[in-house]
Amino acid sequence: MLFAFPSLKNYLVVMNPVIVVHHHEITLKRGNRGYFEKMLMNNIRTALKDFSSQFTIRGGYGRFVIEFDSPDTNIEELAQRLKLVFGIANICVGVKVEQRIETFCSIAGQLLNDTSFQTIRVHTTRPDKRFPMNSVAVNVKVGEYLCNRFSVRANLTSPDETIFIEIVEGVAYIYRSKIQGAGGLPVGASGKVVSLLSAGFDSPVASWRMLKRGCNVLFVHFHSMPYTGIQALEQVRDLVTVLTKYQFHSKLFIVPFADVQNEIVLNTPQHLRVIFYRRFMIRVAEALAKERKAEALVTGEAVGQVASQTLRNIRVIDEAATMPILRPLSGMDKEETMATARIIGSYDISKEPYDDCCSFLAPRNPATWASLEEVHEAESKLDITQLVEMGLSNMTMEEFFVPQLQKKSMKEKLNTTDKAEQVVHA
Repeated sequence: MLFAFPSLKNYLVVMNPVIVVHHHEITLKRGNRGYFEKMLMNNIRTALKDFSSQFTIRGGYGRFVIEFDSPDTNIEELAQRLKLVFGIANICVGVKVEQRIETFCSIAGQLLNDTSFQTIRVHTTRPDKRFPMNSVAVNVKVGEYLCNRFSVRANLTSPDETIFIEIVEGVAYIYRSKIQGAGGLPVGASGKVVSLLSAGFDSPVASWRMLKRGCNVLFVHFHSMPYTGIQALEQVRDLVTVLTKYQFHSKLFIVPFADVQNEIVLNTPQHLRVIFYRRFMIRVAEALAKERKAEALVTGEAVGQVASQTLRNIRVIDEAATMPILRPLSGMDKEETMATARIIGSYDISKEPYDDCCSFLAPRNPATWASLEEVHEAESKLDITQLVEMGLSNMTMEEFFVPQLQKKSMKEKLNTTDKAEQVVHA
Protein backbone atom coordinates (compact mmCIF):
# COMPACT_ATOMS: atom_id res chain seq x y z
CA MET A 1 0.00 0.00 0.00
CA LEU A 2 1.37 3.42 -0.88
CA PHE A 3 1.50 6.09 1.77
CA ALA A 4 2.28 9.78 1.98
CA PHE A 5 5.22 11.15 3.90
CA PRO A 6 5.31 14.50 5.59
CA SER A 7 7.93 16.66 3.94
CA LEU A 8 11.39 15.39 4.84
CA LYS A 9 12.94 18.81 4.29
CA ASN A 10 12.65 19.89 7.90
CA TYR A 11 14.15 16.62 9.13
CA LEU A 12 17.22 17.04 6.98
CA VAL A 13 18.05 20.62 7.96
CA VAL A 14 18.78 19.43 11.50
CA MET A 15 21.48 16.96 12.46
CA ASN A 16 21.08 13.22 13.08
CA PRO A 17 18.02 12.13 11.08
CA VAL A 18 16.88 8.61 12.06
CA ILE A 19 14.12 6.11 11.36
CA VAL A 20 12.49 4.67 14.48
CA VAL A 21 10.78 1.32 13.86
CA HIS A 22 8.33 -0.03 16.45
CA HIS A 23 7.49 -3.72 16.76
CA HIS A 24 4.00 -5.11 16.27
CA GLU A 25 2.99 -8.36 18.02
CA ILE A 26 6.58 -9.10 19.06
CA THR A 27 6.07 -7.02 22.19
CA LEU A 28 3.62 -9.66 23.48
CA LYS A 29 5.93 -12.64 23.00
CA ARG A 30 7.68 -12.47 26.39
CA GLY A 31 9.93 -15.54 26.62
CA ASN A 32 10.43 -15.75 22.83
CA ARG A 33 10.75 -12.02 22.27
CA GLY A 34 14.49 -12.16 21.59
CA TYR A 35 13.98 -14.72 18.83
CA PHE A 36 11.32 -12.61 17.10
CA GLU A 37 13.36 -9.42 17.46
CA LYS A 38 16.41 -11.08 15.89
CA MET A 39 14.27 -12.36 13.02
CA LEU A 40 12.80 -8.90 12.44
CA MET A 41 16.20 -7.21 12.54
CA ASN A 42 17.52 -9.70 9.97
CA ASN A 43 14.54 -9.01 7.72
CA ILE A 44 15.06 -5.25 8.02
CA ARG A 45 18.71 -5.69 7.06
CA THR A 46 17.67 -7.77 4.05
CA ALA A 47 15.09 -5.20 2.93
CA LEU A 48 17.75 -2.48 3.07
CA LYS A 49 20.71 -4.59 1.97
CA ASP A 50 21.89 -2.36 -0.87
CA PHE A 51 21.97 0.57 1.62
CA SER A 52 23.88 -1.42 4.25
CA SER A 53 27.02 0.74 4.02
CA GLN A 54 24.98 3.87 4.75
CA PHE A 55 23.30 3.07 8.06
CA THR A 56 23.58 1.29 11.39
CA ILE A 57 20.69 -0.36 13.21
CA ARG A 58 20.29 -1.19 16.87
CA GLY A 59 17.43 -2.38 19.03
CA GLY A 60 16.08 -1.94 22.52
CA TYR A 61 13.00 -0.78 24.44
CA GLY A 62 10.62 -2.31 21.86
CA ARG A 63 12.02 -0.45 18.89
CA PHE A 64 14.80 -0.47 16.30
CA VAL A 65 16.62 2.74 15.47
CA ILE A 66 18.24 3.21 12.07
CA GLU A 67 20.94 5.89 12.03
CA PHE A 68 22.53 7.14 8.83
CA ASP A 69 26.23 7.35 8.09
CA SER A 70 25.78 9.30 4.86
CA PRO A 71 23.92 12.60 4.37
CA ASP A 72 22.98 11.43 0.86
CA THR A 73 20.98 8.39 1.99
CA ASN A 74 17.54 8.23 0.39
CA ILE A 75 15.58 8.07 3.64
CA GLU A 76 12.20 8.05 1.93
CA GLU A 77 13.20 5.02 -0.17
CA LEU A 78 14.29 3.17 2.98
CA ALA A 79 11.04 3.96 4.73
CA GLN A 80 9.03 2.81 1.70
CA ARG A 81 10.79 -0.57 1.82
CA LEU A 82 10.22 -0.93 5.54
CA LYS A 83 6.49 -0.54 4.84
CA LEU A 84 6.57 -4.06 3.33
CA VAL A 85 8.39 -5.76 6.23
CA PHE A 86 6.03 -7.82 8.36
CA GLY A 87 6.44 -7.42 12.12
CA ILE A 88 6.61 -3.61 12.03
CA ALA A 89 3.84 -1.62 13.72
CA ASN A 90 4.90 1.81 12.51
CA ILE A 91 7.77 3.70 10.91
CA CYS A 92 8.81 7.13 12.17
CA VAL A 93 11.21 9.44 10.33
CA GLY A 94 12.69 11.67 13.00
CA VAL A 95 15.70 13.24 14.65
CA LYS A 96 18.09 12.03 17.34
CA VAL A 97 18.81 14.69 19.99
CA GLU A 98 20.31 15.09 23.42
CA GLN A 99 18.10 14.80 26.51
CA ARG A 100 17.50 18.49 27.23
CA ILE A 101 14.07 20.07 27.38
CA GLU A 102 15.38 23.15 25.57
CA THR A 103 16.56 20.93 22.72
CA PHE A 104 13.18 19.20 22.56
CA CYS A 105 11.48 22.57 22.12
CA SER A 106 13.93 23.84 19.52
CA ILE A 107 13.91 20.71 17.36
CA ALA A 108 10.13 20.34 17.55
CA GLY A 109 9.84 23.90 16.31
CA GLN A 110 12.20 23.23 13.41
CA LEU A 111 10.22 20.15 12.36
CA LEU A 112 7.06 22.27 12.18
CA ASN A 113 8.57 25.14 10.20
CA ASP A 114 6.76 25.85 6.92
CA THR A 115 3.80 23.82 8.16
CA SER A 116 0.30 25.29 8.35
CA PHE A 117 -1.68 24.12 11.39
CA GLN A 118 -4.06 25.49 14.01
CA THR A 119 -3.84 22.89 16.78
CA ILE A 120 -0.99 20.85 18.26
CA ARG A 121 -0.43 17.93 20.61
CA VAL A 122 2.80 16.61 22.15
CA HIS A 123 3.04 12.91 23.00
CA THR A 124 6.03 11.76 25.08
CA THR A 125 7.17 8.30 26.16
CA ARG A 126 9.98 7.95 28.70
CA PRO A 127 11.46 4.42 28.90
CA ASP A 128 14.63 6.04 30.27
CA LYS A 129 13.45 6.94 33.79
CA ARG A 130 16.75 8.70 34.54
CA PHE A 131 15.44 11.76 32.72
CA PRO A 132 14.19 14.02 35.55
CA MET A 133 10.92 15.22 33.98
CA ASN A 134 8.00 12.82 33.56
CA SER A 135 6.11 12.47 30.28
CA VAL A 136 3.27 14.81 31.23
CA ALA A 137 5.69 17.54 32.25
CA VAL A 138 7.54 17.24 28.93
CA ASN A 139 4.25 17.41 27.03
CA VAL A 140 3.26 20.58 28.86
CA LYS A 141 6.61 22.31 28.47
CA VAL A 142 7.11 21.55 24.78
CA GLY A 143 3.42 22.12 23.99
CA GLU A 144 3.49 25.53 25.66
CA TYR A 145 6.58 26.49 23.67
CA LEU A 146 5.01 25.45 20.36
CA CYS A 147 1.70 27.18 21.08
CA ASN A 148 3.52 30.44 21.81
CA ARG A 149 5.90 30.15 18.87
CA PHE A 150 3.28 29.35 16.23
CA SER A 151 0.26 31.07 17.83
CA VAL A 152 -1.77 27.85 17.86
CA ARG A 153 -3.90 26.00 20.41
CA ALA A 154 -3.42 22.67 22.15
CA ASN A 155 -5.81 19.88 21.16
CA LEU A 156 -5.27 16.47 22.75
CA THR A 157 -7.96 14.54 20.84
CA SER A 158 -7.84 15.56 17.16
CA PRO A 159 -4.91 17.91 16.55
CA ASP A 160 -3.71 19.08 13.15
CA GLU A 161 -0.15 18.13 14.10
CA THR A 162 1.41 15.88 16.73
CA ILE A 163 4.99 15.96 17.96
CA PHE A 164 6.23 12.62 19.32
CA ILE A 165 9.14 12.47 21.76
CA GLU A 166 10.77 9.21 22.87
CA ILE A 167 13.29 9.47 25.71
CA VAL A 168 15.48 6.37 25.46
CA GLU A 169 18.96 5.25 26.60
CA GLY A 170 20.53 8.64 27.18
CA VAL A 171 19.14 10.21 24.00
CA ALA A 172 15.77 11.22 22.60
CA TYR A 173 14.01 10.83 19.26
CA ILE A 174 11.58 13.44 17.96
CA TYR A 175 9.26 13.07 14.98
CA ARG A 176 5.90 14.36 13.79
CA SER A 177 4.17 11.39 12.19
CA LYS A 178 3.82 7.62 12.48
CA ILE A 179 3.49 5.71 9.24
CA GLN A 180 1.56 2.48 9.63
CA GLY A 181 3.64 -0.64 9.07
CA ALA A 182 2.61 -4.03 7.69
CA GLY A 183 1.97 -5.49 11.16
CA GLY A 184 1.97 -9.22 11.83
CA LEU A 185 5.03 -11.34 12.57
CA PRO A 186 8.46 -11.38 10.90
CA VAL A 187 8.56 -13.68 7.89
CA GLY A 188 10.36 -16.89 8.84
CA ALA A 189 9.41 -16.77 12.51
CA SER A 190 6.52 -19.23 12.14
CA GLY A 191 8.08 -21.85 9.89
CA LYS A 192 7.48 -22.86 6.30
CA VAL A 193 4.30 -23.61 4.31
CA VAL A 194 3.51 -24.64 0.73
CA SER A 195 0.81 -22.57 -0.97
CA LEU A 196 -1.17 -23.82 -3.99
CA LEU A 197 -1.04 -20.74 -6.22
CA SER A 198 -3.26 -20.00 -9.20
CA ALA A 199 -3.58 -16.83 -11.26
CA GLY A 200 -6.83 -15.82 -9.56
CA PHE A 201 -7.60 -13.43 -6.73
CA ASP A 202 -7.83 -15.85 -3.82
CA SER A 203 -4.61 -17.83 -3.52
CA PRO A 204 -2.25 -14.81 -3.72
CA VAL A 205 -4.21 -13.13 -0.91
CA ALA A 206 -4.16 -16.35 1.13
CA SER A 207 -0.39 -16.57 0.61
CA TRP A 208 0.05 -12.95 1.67
CA ARG A 209 -1.92 -13.58 4.85
CA MET A 210 0.38 -16.47 5.74
CA LEU A 211 3.40 -14.25 5.09
CA LYS A 212 1.85 -11.78 7.53
CA ARG A 213 1.63 -14.56 10.13
CA GLY A 214 5.38 -15.06 9.88
CA CYS A 215 5.52 -18.01 7.47
CA ASN A 216 8.00 -18.53 4.67
CA VAL A 217 5.80 -19.45 1.72
CA LEU A 218 6.82 -21.86 -1.04
CA PHE A 219 4.54 -21.64 -4.08
CA VAL A 220 3.32 -24.55 -6.21
CA HIS A 221 1.38 -24.02 -9.43
CA PHE A 222 -0.41 -26.74 -11.42
CA HIS A 223 -1.01 -26.21 -15.16
CA SER A 224 -2.76 -28.17 -17.91
CA MET A 225 -0.61 -27.19 -20.86
CA PRO A 226 -0.76 -27.92 -23.76
CA TYR A 227 -4.55 -28.11 -23.32
CA THR A 228 -4.57 -24.66 -21.75
CA GLY A 229 -2.53 -21.58 -22.63
CA ILE A 230 0.60 -20.21 -21.01
CA GLN A 231 -1.18 -17.06 -19.78
CA ALA A 232 -1.97 -18.47 -16.34
CA LEU A 233 1.66 -19.46 -15.74
CA GLU A 234 2.90 -16.02 -16.78
CA GLN A 235 0.40 -14.41 -14.42
CA VAL A 236 1.52 -16.69 -11.61
CA ARG A 237 5.12 -15.63 -12.19
CA ASP A 238 4.00 -12.01 -11.96
CA LEU A 239 2.11 -12.77 -8.74
CA VAL A 240 5.15 -14.44 -7.19
CA THR A 241 7.18 -11.35 -8.11
CA VAL A 242 4.65 -9.21 -6.21
CA LEU A 243 4.62 -11.51 -3.17
CA THR A 244 8.42 -11.75 -3.12
CA LYS A 245 8.51 -8.10 -2.03
CA TYR A 246 7.22 -9.33 1.33
CA GLN A 247 9.66 -12.23 1.82
CA PHE A 248 12.65 -11.17 -0.37
CA HIS A 249 13.27 -14.63 -1.87
CA SER A 250 10.64 -17.02 -3.24
CA LYS A 251 10.56 -20.43 -4.87
CA LEU A 252 7.87 -21.36 -7.39
CA PHE A 253 7.36 -25.06 -8.16
CA ILE A 254 5.58 -25.69 -11.47
CA VAL A 255 3.77 -29.00 -11.94
CA PRO A 256 2.52 -30.22 -15.36
CA PHE A 257 -0.80 -31.75 -14.38
CA ALA A 258 -2.52 -32.61 -17.67
CA ASP A 259 -1.44 -36.27 -17.72
CA VAL A 260 -2.75 -36.77 -14.20
CA GLN A 261 -6.01 -35.11 -15.19
CA ASN A 262 -6.35 -37.37 -18.23
CA GLU A 263 -6.15 -40.43 -15.98
CA ILE A 264 -8.79 -38.94 -13.69
CA VAL A 265 -11.08 -38.14 -16.63
CA LEU A 266 -10.79 -41.65 -18.04
CA ASN A 267 -11.29 -43.55 -14.79
CA THR A 268 -13.60 -41.62 -12.45
CA PRO A 269 -17.22 -40.35 -12.48
CA GLN A 270 -17.63 -37.01 -14.20
CA HIS A 271 -19.36 -35.26 -11.29
CA LEU A 272 -16.40 -36.05 -8.97
CA ARG A 273 -13.76 -34.87 -11.42
CA VAL A 274 -12.90 -31.54 -9.77
CA ILE A 275 -12.71 -33.18 -6.34
CA PHE A 276 -10.18 -35.68 -7.67
CA TYR A 277 -8.21 -32.87 -9.30
CA ARG A 278 -8.02 -31.19 -5.90
CA ARG A 279 -7.18 -34.37 -3.99
CA PHE A 280 -4.24 -35.12 -6.26
CA MET A 281 -3.02 -31.52 -6.18
CA ILE A 282 -3.05 -31.80 -2.40
CA ARG A 283 -1.10 -35.07 -2.53
CA VAL A 284 1.56 -33.65 -4.85
CA ALA A 285 1.83 -30.46 -2.79
CA GLU A 286 2.14 -32.50 0.41
CA ALA A 287 4.94 -34.61 -1.07
CA LEU A 288 6.74 -31.38 -1.94
CA ALA A 289 6.06 -29.95 1.53
CA LYS A 290 7.53 -32.99 3.24
CA GLU A 291 10.62 -32.88 1.05
CA ARG A 292 11.09 -29.16 1.77
CA LYS A 293 10.36 -29.56 5.50
CA ALA A 294 7.22 -27.41 5.43
CA GLU A 295 4.64 -27.74 8.20
CA ALA A 296 1.37 -27.12 6.35
CA LEU A 297 -0.35 -26.50 3.02
CA VAL A 298 -2.21 -23.29 2.14
CA THR A 299 -5.10 -22.81 -0.29
CA GLY A 300 -7.25 -19.85 -1.27
CA GLU A 301 -10.56 -21.62 -0.71
CA ALA A 302 -13.46 -19.80 0.95
CA VAL A 303 -16.45 -21.68 2.32
CA GLY A 304 -19.30 -21.86 -0.19
CA GLN A 305 -17.64 -19.80 -2.91
CA VAL A 306 -17.71 -22.49 -5.65
CA ALA A 307 -18.92 -26.08 -5.92
CA SER A 308 -15.69 -27.65 -4.66
CA GLN A 309 -15.70 -25.39 -1.59
CA THR A 310 -18.78 -26.60 0.26
CA LEU A 311 -17.98 -27.83 3.74
CA ARG A 312 -18.61 -31.43 2.73
CA ASN A 313 -16.32 -31.18 -0.30
CA ILE A 314 -13.63 -29.44 1.73
CA ARG A 315 -13.76 -32.33 4.18
CA VAL A 316 -13.45 -34.85 1.33
CA ILE A 317 -10.51 -32.97 -0.20
CA ASP A 318 -8.76 -32.63 3.18
CA GLU A 319 -8.94 -36.37 3.74
CA ALA A 320 -6.30 -36.85 1.03
CA ALA A 321 -3.71 -35.05 3.18
CA THR A 322 -1.90 -36.00 6.36
CA MET A 323 -0.67 -32.50 7.22
CA PRO A 324 -2.75 -29.41 8.05
CA ILE A 325 -4.36 -27.45 5.21
CA LEU A 326 -4.68 -23.78 6.14
CA ARG A 327 -7.39 -21.67 4.50
CA PRO A 328 -6.86 -18.03 5.51
CA LEU A 329 -9.84 -16.86 3.42
CA SER A 330 -12.38 -19.32 4.85
CA GLY A 331 -14.64 -16.64 6.32
CA MET A 332 -14.06 -13.90 3.75
CA ASP A 333 -16.30 -12.96 0.84
CA LYS A 334 -15.04 -12.11 -2.64
CA GLU A 335 -15.24 -8.35 -2.15
CA GLU A 336 -13.04 -8.54 0.95
CA THR A 337 -10.52 -10.67 -0.92
CA MET A 338 -10.43 -8.32 -3.90
CA ALA A 339 -10.00 -5.32 -1.61
CA THR A 340 -6.94 -6.99 -0.07
CA ALA A 341 -5.63 -7.84 -3.55
CA ARG A 342 -5.73 -4.15 -4.42
CA ILE A 343 -3.76 -3.30 -1.29
CA ILE A 344 -1.00 -5.85 -1.82
CA GLY A 345 -0.60 -5.24 -5.55
CA SER A 346 -1.99 -8.47 -7.02
CA TYR A 347 -5.38 -7.21 -8.23
CA ASP A 348 -4.36 -5.94 -11.68
CA ILE A 349 -2.63 -9.25 -12.43
CA SER A 350 -5.42 -11.49 -11.21
CA LYS A 351 -8.17 -9.61 -13.05
CA GLU A 352 -6.76 -10.69 -16.43
CA PRO A 353 -8.50 -13.71 -18.02
CA TYR A 354 -6.75 -17.09 -17.84
CA ASP A 355 -7.44 -20.82 -18.13
CA ASP A 356 -7.57 -22.38 -14.69
CA CYS A 357 -6.18 -25.89 -14.26
CA CYS A 358 -9.43 -27.10 -12.69
CA SER A 359 -11.42 -25.80 -15.68
CA PHE A 360 -9.82 -28.41 -17.95
CA LEU A 361 -12.63 -30.83 -18.90
CA ALA A 362 -14.63 -29.56 -15.94
CA PRO A 363 -18.01 -31.30 -15.51
CA ARG A 364 -21.21 -29.43 -16.26
CA ASN A 365 -22.72 -30.46 -12.91
CA PRO A 366 -19.95 -30.94 -10.35
CA ALA A 367 -20.69 -32.66 -7.05
CA THR A 368 -21.44 -30.24 -4.23
CA TRP A 369 -22.01 -32.82 -1.48
CA ALA A 370 -19.64 -35.70 -2.21
CA SER A 371 -19.32 -38.64 0.15
CA LEU A 372 -16.03 -40.18 1.22
CA GLU A 373 -17.36 -43.65 0.51
CA GLU A 374 -18.14 -42.78 -3.11
CA VAL A 375 -14.78 -41.03 -3.54
CA HIS A 376 -12.83 -43.95 -2.04
CA GLU A 377 -14.64 -46.43 -4.26
CA ALA A 378 -13.92 -44.42 -7.42
CA GLU A 379 -10.34 -43.72 -6.37
CA SER A 380 -9.62 -47.42 -5.94
CA LYS A 381 -9.46 -47.63 -9.74
CA LEU A 382 -6.50 -45.22 -9.79
CA ASP A 383 -2.85 -45.91 -9.03
CA ILE A 384 -2.44 -43.10 -6.49
CA THR A 385 1.32 -43.49 -6.02
CA GLN A 386 1.98 -43.54 -9.74
CA LEU A 387 -0.11 -40.43 -10.38
CA VAL A 388 1.61 -38.48 -7.59
CA GLU A 389 5.00 -39.49 -8.98
CA MET A 390 3.80 -38.45 -12.43
CA GLY A 391 3.15 -34.96 -11.09
CA LEU A 392 6.45 -34.76 -9.24
CA SER A 393 8.68 -36.21 -11.96
CA ASN A 394 8.38 -33.26 -14.35
CA MET A 395 8.17 -30.53 -11.72
CA THR A 396 10.42 -27.51 -12.24
CA MET A 397 11.44 -24.79 -9.82
CA GLU A 398 12.03 -21.07 -10.35
CA GLU A 399 13.53 -18.66 -7.83
CA PHE A 400 12.66 -15.00 -7.41
CA PHE A 401 14.63 -12.31 -5.56
CA VAL A 402 13.94 -8.69 -4.69
CA PRO A 403 16.28 -6.36 -6.63
CA GLN A 404 18.40 -5.43 -3.61
CA LEU A 405 19.63 -9.01 -3.24
CA GLN A 406 21.27 -8.61 -6.66
CA LYS A 407 20.72 -12.19 -7.78
CA LYS A 408 19.18 -13.41 -10.99
CA SER A 409 16.00 -15.40 -10.77
CA MET A 410 16.76 -19.07 -11.23
CA LYS A 411 14.89 -21.79 -13.06
CA GLU A 412 15.66 -25.44 -12.65
CA LYS A 413 14.33 -28.86 -13.58
CA LEU A 414 13.76 -30.99 -10.50
CA ASN A 415 13.54 -34.63 -9.77
CA THR A 416 12.44 -36.10 -6.48
CA THR A 417 16.01 -36.01 -5.14
CA ASP A 418 16.28 -32.31 -5.97
CA LYS A 419 19.21 -32.61 -8.39
CA ALA A 420 18.82 -29.90 -10.96
CA GLU A 421 20.31 -28.19 -13.93
CA GLN A 422 20.07 -24.44 -13.41
CA VAL A 423 19.39 -21.88 -16.13
CA VAL A 424 18.62 -18.19 -16.01
CA HIS A 425 14.95 -17.23 -15.84
CA ALA A 426 14.23 -13.74 -17.14
